[in-house]
Amino acid sequence: MIIDVHAHAFPDSLAPKAMASLTNASGDYKPFGDGTVASLLAGMDAAGIDRSFIANIATKPAQAGSILEWSLAARSDRILPLAAIHPESPAFAEEIARFREAGFSGVKLHPQYQNFNLDDARVLPFFRELEKSGMFVLSHAGFDIAYPGADNAAPYRMRALLDRVPDLEVIAAHLGGWNDWEAVDRDLAGAQCLFDTSFIAHVEPRLRDRIIDRHGADRIVFGSDFPWQPLRPQLDLVRSLPLPAADIEKILGGNAAALLKRHGD
Repeated sequence: MIIDVHAHAFPDSLAPKAMASLTNASGDYKPFGDGTVASLLAGMDAAGIDRSFIANIATKPAQAGSILEWSLAARSDRILPLAAIHPESPAFAEEIARFREAGFSGVKLHPQYQNFNLDDARVLPFFRELEKSGMFVLSHAGFDIAYPGADNAAPYRMRALLDRVPDLEVIAAHLGGWNDWEAVDRDLAGAQCLFDTSFIAHVEPRLRDRIIDRHGADRIVFGSDFPWQPLRPQLDLVRSLPLPAADIEKILGGNAAALLKRHGD
């Protein structure tokens, strides 16, 4: 089974506006789909992907309810939406409980879009509530093209968060830190978290392989960031990594399946 832990889709009525806004901010990165669940499923079918997490972001506290409603409607055996909660929502504990009771096993966060730092004391109660709930976190990590220079999700901040909430399981997207991979190698590789593979095509191969070797194949999961990256070439890249076949299988699905099992899916 191949599991993509990092894909995006929006309600059909909102997808054109959302994709236009994101495309405007994405520089040279242009989408490979229209942002709908149907487009994601078509891409999954063409690439041979069995299941995908949908990673939506609550950019405002008030969005959690509507995202929950849509996520429940979109959820299926193949499509696994993650919870979307703003860390500074005054009702974050109730929202975490609501998503958890509805069967959601993880939450997606994006520090730049949500305007917080991973190691900020003001959001520590939110992370401790997630830790207590048993949900995992998929977090954007590193820089973001839409927020030049903003280090809200820098590898050293991720490491500080992990130290403060040691029982919280985190997937640090983009091999631990988009466009900050030297810092990943220095500050985060080997930490108790998972890295996803989205955008590893942009990492210098020797640095990429060193990070994966130091972090360990047991803690790498396949992520595409579709529709911002194509699916099949990313699968082919993972399959070409200089790793044993058993490790490739873990990265493409085994590690994510184990994650879901640990968190109640």
